[in-house]
Amino acid sequence: MSRLTDEEFLVIQEFIDRSRAELDRRGFTIEIDSDLSKWVRLMRRIPGNLDIASTHDPSRSYIRPDNAFWVIIRERDQKLWARLLRRERTIVACLCYRIVETDNIAEEIRTQRLFFDRKPILDFRPVELVEPDKLPVIGGKVGLAGGFWVHPKLRGSKLTNIVARVTRMLAVRHYGIDWHVSLVRDTARRKAMIHNTYDVSHSVSITRGFYPPYGRPYDMQMSYMHRDEMMKRIRQDNLEAAEERDALPEPGGQEALAAPEEKRRLVN
Repeated sequence: MSRLTDEEFLVIQEFIDRSRAELDRRGFTIEIDSDLSKWVRLMRRIPGNLDIASTHDPSRSYIRPDNAFWVIIRERDQKLWARLLRRERTIVACLCYRIVETDNIAEEIRTQRLFFDRKPILDFRPVELVEPDKLPVIGGKVGLAGGFWVHPKLRGSKLTNIVARVTRMLAVRHYGIDWHVSLVRDTARRKAMIHNTYDVSHSVSITRGFYPPYGRPYDMQMSYMHRDEMMKRIRQDNLEAAEERDALPEPGGQEALAAPEEKRRLVN
């Protein structure tokens, strides 16, 4: 992958600044951590959450600070009793990210290397790919998103969109990814969510039958997006945000000019 230009660095920073401002307006803060074992502990505390992706679990995959991180969204403010008890501010959303260097990500899936690469495993069968000849060749530095969670009270909000895009831009800037991918259940609802909520351009059916990370049958799809597409999308977002700002009335504009006349009428 070619290095980012100064202009690209500034485009990414402008987008992240706007995202942080939006989160702040909604009463949230954003953090980044390279210790994904904390994410595993969080997932195990969530009632009814049985599926912890092996792709982002340091006990099952080779996860370390130079190839993985997770983004954490917390409530900005705490009640007094929580501060007195030194409780951590409540996590309301999170997303994990891992960087895989490969000639073809589909081959990492077929051989299970994407799921269990910390040590050899005894139970191994090639994963069945859906029409492998028609899959795009996605290689180089590939960013893999996973472990996404949003608090039930905030699902359906724009929070998901913000977290997903900020995470991708951090991966582009700091890890130099060429591609972004994620693996989710192959259903119509999930496909719509990939495009509309996560703002990822493409998706394709990838596996059928037994899915090793969860130890049960799951048909999966892979969403994907090239770095050039991500940068184009962020530039467009920045442009639209600037146009919205320009359309707002300027301080001291017509409303302010009308104020002295209103005062004169009141005095007379």
